[in-house]
Amino acid sequence: MRLKLTVLKGKTMLMKTTKSLFPFSGHSISKRLPFLIFLLLLSILVTFSVVSYIGVRKASFAVARERLSTLTGELDTMFTQSITMLNGIAHATASQDTVKQFLLTGDANLKQAALNIFNKARQDSQVVAVQLLNLQRQTVLSSAKNNVQLPLNTNDVIPLSAAKKDYKNVGKFFHVGKSIYYPVVATVADSANTYGYVVYWRLLYTTPQAVKQLTQIIGSNGTLYFGNDDGKFWTDMIKPVAAPPVDIHNTKAIIEYTRKADDPLIATAYNIPNSQWLILMEFSKKTFLETSYLFLQWTIIIGIVLIIAGIFLAWLMSRNITRPLKKLTAAAAGIAAGDYGNLVDIDRQDELGQLAEAFNIMVIQVRNAQHDLEKKVQDRTFELESSNKELEAFSYSVSHDLHAPLRIIDGYAAILSEKSAGRLDEEGNKILGHIRSKARKMGTLIDELLNLSYLGRKELAVEPVNMDTTLRSVIKEQMLLNTRPVDIQIKNLLPAMCDSTLIRQVWSNLLSNAIKYSAKTEKPCVEIDSHKEGDAIVYSIKDNGVGFDMKYAGKLFGVFQRLHGLKEFEGSGVGLALVQRVILKHGGKVWAEAEEGKGATFYFSLPG
Repeated sequence: MRLKLTVLKGKTMLMKTTKSLFPFSGHSISKRLPFLIFLLLLSILVTFSVVSYIGVRKASFAVARERLSTLTGELDTMFTQSITMLNGIAHATASQDTVKQFLLTGDANLKQAALNIFNKARQDSQVVAVQLLNLQRQTVLSSAKNNVQLPLNTNDVIPLSAAKKDYKNVGKFFHVGKSIYYPVVATVADSANTYGYVVYWRLLYTTPQAVKQLTQIIGSNGTLYFGNDDGKFWTDMIKPVAAPPVDIHNTKAIIEYTRKADDPLIATAYNIPNSQWLILMEFSKKTFLETSYLFLQWTIIIGIVLIIAGIFLAWLMSRNITRPLKKLTAAAAGIAAGDYGNLVDIDRQDELGQLAEAFNIMVIQVRNAQHDLEKKVQDRTFELESSNKELEAFSYSVSHDLHAPLRIIDGYAAILSEKSAGRLDEEGNKILGHIRSKARKMGTLIDELLNLSYLGRKELAVEPVNMDTTLRSVIKEQMLLNTRPVDIQIKNLLPAMCDSTLIRQVWSNLLSNAIKYSAKTEKPCVEIDSHKEGDAIVYSIKDNGVGFDMKYAGKLFGVFQRLHGLKEFEGSGVGLALVQRVILKHGGKVWAEAEEGKGATFYFSLPG
């Protein structure tokens, strides 16, 4: 809550206003309305964009899963056929009687025939070696190309599960030297027993045409990797590659990961039947999110266009509203300034038009009322001026008429005192003295009342006044009337624009009061000072006298109001009333601060 000070034609109104939490509450409607429309459109755009983007993103991932599922099916069919063909070739070799009999008997005559079968199998350029192993996985017969290095540990080539009959399987990849090999294993068995294994060692060699065909199948934005089912070795069919940084054994799920310094990826992996191979299909997330990104971009662009259009329309709307409001505001400000001649010209049929019509009716009524009020004020002012003149004339007449009998009383008392001085006793002389004293006091009181009445009619003669010079002159006059010495200290007295004659009376009354009410102290002291407060000059006069109770401070400046008895301190009770009237006439104010037994300080201010 804060207080707002409003000044209308000299009248001050204090209005309570509540501080708004909205940061633009102090701005005009023409600025606030477009801003509010902007916030509304922006919030709608952001909400719609986020919700829509999330929906499109989910749809894109659904499409990605569907696409991966479809590709998995296609590749599974293709590679299952290839694996079946390779296993069939190895099984056909292992099923020949010559190979089986040589493995069982070791007959030298059968060795060359079996070797010829192996050599014929090596006519395939990708078959680098054919081996015959017994159940202990020891090489019995081998046909290999020159300089071909094969793995020595046959346990990695033929798993323990290969002991069953009719076993045929494509084994793991082996990286030997600069080449990658993989075995195709088939058991040598009859209907009852297994006797050994035939192993075809094939070179992993992929032509550019084959890679291109695979790329066409999965799409140009995808990558295909082959790996061992233990996840320890991976290849892109040309060279070894790093393994994916996740567990790929969960082959039923879509995998998300990021390779070093690459974009986020989405992939799926599955095991090829009758082999120890895994196939990993890998795509960039951006591939599937391009649609959602494009949708978001267009949403933002369209949203910006809508916001700009909305702000422009809001500006037109606010302009259409605020223009008549500005006219109403200007007319209201004119009334506040006292101009009742302005009517609002708004040709509208809506609420603003009705408001303008009601406002014009109000202005006319206020103008008529103000005209009637001014006429009444003029009549009352004329009556009051007449009454004041009559009262002043009456006061002057009464005061003048009172002066004459008072002078007569004082004169007769003086004559009686001179002629009957020897015949009157002490009590009689004392009574005559009281008569004369009271007559003189009554004359002084009448003069002060006349002076107070005169101030109401006197025009100010404002001029630059040297306060220090004026005050020192007043001090000289007061010291002539005062028999007891008083310490008067004058500090910094600033000059002022005022009526020198009236200000002299102010200083005279305040100084005489300070001297009078500090007279009974042991060391009477009066301090006089001034200072600036904003645009005003404040003068102060401080004494160390009897002071007064501040709860009676409101009576100080009333006519005939006294806070001390006449027996303690003489006075008419008019001096401070005169001070207040002079200062108020100058546009200043007067006040006092005091404490009983510790003196008082009187202040008055004058416009700077």
